[in-house]
Amino acid sequence: MSALAGSLPRRQITVLRAESLVNDGTALVVYGLAVGITVGEEHLTLPHVGALFLLAYGGGAAVGVAVAWVNMNLRRRLDDPLLGNLVMILAPFTAYLLAEQIHASGVLAVVVSGLIMAQVAPSLIRADHRRQALAFWPLATFIINGALFVLVGVELQYALRHLSRSDLRDALIAIGAVSVVLVAVRFAFLFSSAYLIRAIDRRPEQRLRRMSDRARVVSGLAGFRGAVSLAVALSVPENLDSGEPFPGRAFIVFVTSGVIVVTLVVQGLLLPGVVRWARLPRDTSVDEEQVLAETAATEEAIKALPRLAAEQGTTPKVVEWLRQEYEANLATVRARGAGTDDDPALLHNHHYTELRLALIATKRATVVRLRDESQIDDTVLRRLQAALDNEEVRLAGGEQVE
Repeated sequence: MSALAGSLPRRQITVLRAESLVNDGTALVVYGLAVGITVGEEHLTLPHVGALFLLAYGGGAAVGVAVAWVNMNLRRRLDDPLLGNLVMILAPFTAYLLAEQIHASGVLAVVVSGLIMAQVAPSLIRADHRRQALAFWPLATFIINGALFVLVGVELQYALRHLSRSDLRDALIAIGAVSVVLVAVRFAFLFSSAYLIRAIDRRPEQRLRRMSDRARVVSGLAGFRGAVSLAVALSVPENLDSGEPFPGRAFIVFVTSGVIVVTLVVQGLLLPGVVRWARLPRDTSVDEEQVLAETAATEEAIKALPRLAAEQGTTPKVVEWLRQEYEANLATVRARGAGTDDDPALLHNHHYTELRLALIATKRATVVRLRDESQIDDTVLRRLQAALDNEEVRLAGGEQVE
């Protein structure tokens, strides 16, 4: 699904991700109740079930707020990027485990904590902390996703060893049936809820939020089923309170793993074609908002330049140099927003970037040569190479526009 995110409108991707998080929180509460009833720890009454849902959502949100508050205070006090990012990595695990300790929703606690941090982090976290985190998370996400596929394969083998031939046949039938029912129920809910809302709410602003039936078909096929489903299946206890084996545990694990595999295969085979068939409008909102933000930020910086220069005691020559640089940047941003590829400002920026990259390559080769000639050691080489690498990434990624 993430591979197709670039071809889907931003709103649709946001809805799918948010929907997945809410579904996971609800499913985990239902799962905990079902397992508790099976092993003999819970009882099925309306007040009890209502209290469980209230605890799951209210307690999860409260834990998320508390963890975010502690996280914010720690990040304000930590200057070391390694320690700051260690806190960032531990925060979601802390939120999840604390929520689970009080039988609240760990998923909701992590989501609430993450939403709060996403709101305050841009003004709270230092640039060196953020740069290190951005370099870490793509690799970590890739490794976690890879580990999930390995775990699915391992669990399928485990379940196969504990299933008889007749049980295996029933499990394969169940995988097909569950996969079909999941997609059918999802389609039924998406279409019925949409038309029900249209019948009840006829406000003009509600009409602006409507999506086409083709887009709804894409959403129907793009439901997320993966890590949480497998984690739930694996957390089914081995034994009941009486000491007897939990009924059908291997069957549950096999069917869950099979549904995940079927989901991935179906999405991989069908979704690209369905997205093309849906002819979804190209989402340009991100590019438009980026141009708006860059333009406003640069204009405000140029406006503040005289005051800041006076406060810092900057020489007029430096002030003029910075003004020219920022005005060139502003002209480039406006040209990109207008979509005029042959604009002189864009050509100037392209030539400037290419020359700077060539000069960086020359500097890097010189530094390596000095190391090879034993005029500098590896410590100096690594320090200078890191600075050159940062500058090259900034230029090649379009962060530097003049």
